[in-house]
Amino acid sequence: MVDSRVTLKAEELREVRALLHLKKHSRLGDRGIRTLVDLHGSASRALAAGGAQLELLNPTPKPPPVSSWLEEGFGVLPMTSPRYPASLSDLTDPPPLLFSRGNWGLLAGPAVAIVGSRRATEVGRRAAETMGRILSEAGVTVVSGMALGIDGAAHRGALRGGGKTVAVLGSGFRVIYPGSHRSLFREIGERGLLLSEFLPHESALPHHFPKRNRIIAALARAVVVVEAGRKSGALITVDHGLDLGREILVTPGSVENPQALGSNALLREGARVLPDPAGILDELDELGLERGGNGGGADAPGGTSPAIPSELQTLWAALPVEPISVDEVANQAAVSVTQALAGLSALELGGWARRCPGMRFQRC
Repeated sequence: MVDSRVTLKAEELREVRALLHLKKHSRLGDRGIRTLVDLHGSASRALAAGGAQLELLNPTPKPPPVSSWLEEGFGVLPMTSPRYPASLSDLTDPPPLLFSRGNWGLLAGPAVAIVGSRRATEVGRRAAETMGRILSEAGVTVVSGMALGIDGAAHRGALRGGGKTVAVLGSGFRVIYPGSHRSLFREIGERGLLLSEFLPHESALPHHFPKRNRIIAALARAVVVVEAGRKSGALITVDHGLDLGREILVTPGSVENPQALGSNALLREGARVLPDPAGILDELDELGLERGGNGGGADAPGGTSPAIPSELQTLWAALPVEPISVDEVANQAAVSVTQALAGLSALELGGWARRCPGMRFQRC
């Protein structure tokens, strides 16, 4: 497990406690807290300046259990810390506090958000997973919301590509949502980074998810949409991304797929088209977006991947993203069906190919 837990300095601990006190007053909101902090220079001074008024609203506040949170393994960072992610300052309402678990260093590198429908099709989930793996292998952090469908697929792909992924949660760390992603939550916390603006005990309330989407957009240099219905929460992330000047890319979907109606509409409105998940790196290069430094595992020119054993490269290069039969792969790679089946099984074990119903295979 990569443990880059934020160790609080004395001044940061004072700021955390001051911000927790300010957050208790719902009339302020995140934007109001930022205004007070900007006005007074710190949360502690803002709290002291408004202490009399705040005491009238909450005369006997309980001390926040910061120490117990730290003992549970949660990192917590105030918005006034110099270590607070600079990209979140682009927001008018940045989260006053960020709770974290995992590799905090992932926030220092280039990042791309992958978002989409919870009720994604198998084609959409495959595209998101493939894209997540390619980006992670190329040293780009994949940011998403750990929801069902596209989010979960993007995180899994990034974990397979080396673990460069950040999950922004709609609940506190003690409430894993959705429950079916418990193992994904654990793996991201061990190899990637979990982030939440919500206190550890806070539930996954409906209004939390649209709110957390602003963080996803702010942390990324570009937002990629893979299947989004007309009312998908992914479109909220896009709106935040546009407000922040982030690039928007969209994987087009079938006109018969209701889960692609919203994303296809974005294309009509001028979003950049991403017809093939494998082309994401070319798109980033064309947009001038920086990549990370550990891209040795990414797909190389000519349709090969240096991570795959040389004896399997030809077979892998012949394997498309869409499922095809063993006979078709053998024909494309100019090998016998027996050799193709043995090679495909090896690629499957290595995580470079997936076996589909009907003894068909596809590239991962």
